Parts: sequence; C-alpha cells; structure tokens
Amino acid sequence: MNIDISGKYKPLFALCDPVNYPDVDTVIITGGRYSLKSYTVSIFALVSLFYYGWNVLYTRFTNMSIVDSIKPELTDKIEALRMTGIVTDTQNHIEYKSNRIAFKGIKTGSLMQTANLKSLSGFNVFINDEAEELPDYKTFKKIFYSMRSLDKRNLTILILNPTTKEHWIYKEFFEKKGVKGGVNMVKDNVMYIHSSYLDADQSLIPKNILADYNRLKVESPTEYDNIVMGGWVMELEGQVFPASSLKRYKEFPEGMEYFTIAFADTADEGTDNFAMRVARVYGNQVYVIDAIFDAENLTIQEGQVQDKVKIHRIGNLVIETNNAGAYFARRIRELCQGVEVFGQYAKSNKMARILSNSGLIKAYFYFPVNPNPVLQRFMDQVVSLLKTSKDQDDAPDSLSGLCAYLEKYHQMFRE
Repeated sequence: MNIDISGKYKPLFALCDPVNYPDVDTVIITGGRYSLKSYTVSIFALVSLFYYGWNVLYTRFTNMSIVDSIKPELTDKIEALRMTGIVTDTQNHIEYKSNRIAFKGIKTGSLMQTANLKSLSGFNVFINDEAEELPDYKTFKKIFYSMRSLDKRNLTILILNPTTKEHWIYKEFFEKKGVKGGVNMVKDNVMYIHSSYLDADQSLIPKNILADYNRLKVESPTEYDNIVMGGWVMELEGQVFPASSLKRYKEFPEGMEYFTIAFADTADEGTDNFAMRVARVYGNQVYVIDAIFDAENLTIQEGQVQDKVKIHRIGNLVIETNNAGAYFARRIRELCQGVEVFGQYAKSNKMARILSNSGLIKAYFYFPVNPNPVLQRFMDQVVSLLKTSKDQDDAPDSLSGLCAYLEKYHQMFRE
C-alpha cells in the first residue's frame, strides 16, 4: 500500500518539530467526503507516537462508532507504515514503548463523559473526529485544558465536515478570527487545513460516487458545496429552525404589560441536558431572555432554578414531569415559595412535539440579538436540529413544551 499525502497537510506534520509554528496549539481540519481528513490524521497520529513519543487521545463524540471507524483507520495504517510487530495494537490502545494512542468516546452511548476525559493525564494531543458533533465550545475547552504536557507540544485537532455558519466552531474559529471557510493558513494560535476530493487520488474514489458528485454540482450546487466540497452554509436541508427563521429582538416592547414564565425539561433518564428557558410574555409575543442548559445533577439544578426565579422574578414555572420531572417539581414547590409551579406530562415523542409546535415558535417567539453564553448554547442546539436528528434535541423540545403550555392554558396564538 502506497501512502500519498496532499501537500495541504504538510504544515500538520511540520508541527512535530517544535521550532515550526511555535504558537499553534489548535488545528481545524475541514473538508467534504473523500477529502483525506481522517486518512491523513491517522497517519499523523502514528508518526507522532512512533517517532516523537507523543501521547494521543483520539476521540469521537459518541463511543459506539469508534470500533467501526477511527480505530480500523489507524490499524490499517500500521501495516502501511510497516509498524506491524513493532507497535502493540489492542482494542482501545496503540502502544509504542511507554507512549500510546488511546481511543475513547466523549459521550458513551448517551451519557456525557467529559469529566472522565478531563481527568486523564499524560496526553499532549487531543484529536476529535467528526467534531461537528461536539455540542458546544464549553465541552471543547474542558478537554483542551486537559492537554497540559510540560515537555511536549500540546495540540488539539478538530476534524469535521462543516455544517451551518451558526455552529459554534464557525463562530469561534472563523467568524471571531475573521477567517473565511475553505482556507489553508495559520492565524494566531490556530492552523486551518481544508481539502476536498479533488485533492485525493481520483482512482481511489468509486466511479458511481464521482458521477453523483458531478450530478450534485449541476442539480444542487448548495448541497455540492456543503457535502462534497466541505463548505459552510447558511442552512441545511431538513433544518427545523434555520437561523433566518427565528425572530430577534434588541429591546422589549414599550408600554406593554408582561408576565415572566419558565419551562424546565429535566434530563431524560439522567442522560440528556437539563434545559430551562426563561421568557417574558407580552400579549401573544414570547421573548426568550435566559436559560439553564447543562448536564449537572438535579441538586445543582435546584439551586440554579432558585437563582433564576430571584433574578427574573419568575411567577410561573412549568416542569415537564416525565421521568425525574415529577420529583423535581415537588422539590421546586418546596424551595420556591410564592411561585406557581405546574407539572406537564409529555405524551408524544420529542420530534413529533417539536415539529407540531415549530410553526408557532417561528411566528411568536423572539430571541435576543446578543444572548448570554448559556442562552447562546441553547440557541445553537435549536438551530442545529434536523428532522432526522435522534439526539441533541433538549433545547428545542423545551421551547416546544413552553409553546404547548401557553397555547393550552393561556389560550395564546389563536388570533
């Protein structure tokens, strides 16, 4: 097996020598299908292990895909690099002398494991394949700060197929830094590498795939640019709440009475995010003003809810009573005297609820132009939801719950 590496990836391998790009500690690798991303980074990981004694934490957001994807990718390269019998290849590690490449999921099944990853020691390289699945910048930083070797370069590598420009990766690493998508350059501490199938040996790509690429280029240029060429787009096909569909506000309506309400969706079976949004209701208009959105335990959430009640003078608090919600509602009634706490049981599945209320949310809900960081993470998940999504739907579901409650019990949205 011959190994050909695109010249676009030479700066990545140059990082193995500390004299090259001394300020770079983050690499963003973007591209579409057959763009050599995972292929090349797997070679880089083995080279850094074997020749430089680096310790690599190689991850995906979900653990279930590792044994079928990134692990075989590296095992295949062991033979190609003639390392068979020299490195030790086990199910969860590739080892050479006292150093290793470890394979782990950030989210095992549906349970967040960032605390476990954060506690790992000895790694100086963090590689996250399919990084578009990482839920937020906060999760990224937790692991970024765990790469803290004193004698080796600390490096974080995100490999992804770009999605929409509302994604936190685009906002943090492209928009804030004034960097356009699809570039190959270094800006401050970040190295950007972008490739496409055009950078690969065309004989290695099935002919039917190439034919479909050519069809998409003519029939659906936006899809071609996003899926095939790895470009960032404004909207994705099947997006339930495109950013352009959400109404924004800079100020509240003047001279109108309002009441403040919150809707809390506790984490299902302890595996999802606790999602609560706080809103002011002016007539039929719902102004979202704040949120709680994290995976802390319910004891911590009790304190956070109490704080939000005091800060925003919440008079009505609705809590979804599925799973642990009923217990949580009882606790909040005890802790938040004077607040009307209402339990609401959700019967249909999440996506059905979200889709049924999506039109009303787009028509009557308003979101701040400059949300606080927590509300921004909440909104990021809302706009990233696809009709085919099977996870990461806690934020939009909590919006749907509030919408359903206001429609049923306050007779709103019935003009």
